[in-house]
Amino acid sequence: MRDGLRILDSDMHVFEPHDLYLTYMNPKWGDRIPRGEVREKRQDKGLTLHGMTRYVLGDGTPIRPPGKAVHFHEQRQKDAYIKPASQNYNNFSQVEAMDVEGLDVAVQFRTAPLHTNEDFEPEYANDLCKAWNDWMYDFCGADRSRLKGSALITLHDVDLAVKEARRAVKELGAIGLSLCPEPINGHHIHDRHFDPLWAEAIDLDVPICFHPPARPNQIQVARRFEGHPNEDLLVNPLRNPVELILAVSAFCVGGVLEKFPKLRVAFLEGNCSWLPWLMYRMDEYCELQGAMAEIPLRKKPSEYFREQCFISADVDEALVVNVIDYMGDDNIVFSTDYPHIDSRWPEAVSTFTSISGLKKESLEKILWTNCARLYGLD
Repeated sequence: MRDGLRILDSDMHVFEPHDLYLTYMNPKWGDRIPRGEVREKRQDKGLTLHGMTRYVLGDGTPIRPPGKAVHFHEQRQKDAYIKPASQNYNNFSQVEAMDVEGLDVAVQFRTAPLHTNEDFEPEYANDLCKAWNDWMYDFCGADRSRLKGSALITLHDVDLAVKEARRAVKELGAIGLSLCPEPINGHHIHDRHFDPLWAEAIDLDVPICFHPPARPNQIQVARRFEGHPNEDLLVNPLRNPVELILAVSAFCVGGVLEKFPKLRVAFLEGNCSWLPWLMYRMDEYCELQGAMAEIPLRKKPSEYFREQCFISADVDEALVVNVIDYMGDDNIVFSTDYPHIDSRWPEAVSTFTSISGLKKESLEKILWTNCARLYGLD
């Protein structure tokens, strides 16, 4: 709690340890089990220099190598996160970081999902996720009342996805399913191919949480700028918002929410300021061309969103006030984005509450009520 407000972080991150997959992944994969570089130490104080683990296979081949911007980020991180870094970003440091920020509960999300490669066979991609989910269960053991896991689910194979979702929720206590929204192997997220997974999420009473990854080996729109001038100034700011614009459109207009009216869906870490424009645009075209729909829509796209969807606002996103004016304040959730470089921790909450024009009633919804409703914690 901070300033009398209960706070639920909808999308807190972790920095995975170097031995996560060596410890938790099925040993049958042998040299294909990722192993991370042990975090470097600062010679002057013996503290961790960087947070994000770089993973390689047994022969040294990188699995999902980071972009050059990561090195720039790490130089800024080392001063902001000296204490959690000295604890190797373990689960107890996570709880301490929550205490410093004033968070009551936080849902934990991955930083480096290793399964985002269309070339991986489905079983291998799924076992990468299973290992992460098992590790997350243990990570939350530092305080299960406050640390809640969002299970990592791959879309390589829908049957394996359904099975892992069921295991993660029923056996590991996950309260959400974390998915990447990019197309995979010719399937878009609103294709009927994935209907069994949305049905399972309803049966499990957990939300689908779309969160774009960095640099996947999948179709990702902003990657068109890679290899061209100022690529990091183009790819990094556009990646998440553009992918979530496409994901919101797919679910609200593509017929998923029409078919699954009890499904809860979150679109995380990609801003919310674009939402009024998108809803206006989609509503207009559905009114003009709705008769062309292969899957008839009984409601406006904006109505589907208001009834079933949630979107996160950045803590310094002053335009959230405009979103509230257009869409209301029932669908916006909050995240510190700790421990990433663009997080305002330990002043994320105060940064958000200081936005001009945000009323107390809206703050109470965004910081707690909406997040609790999204994850079934109310």
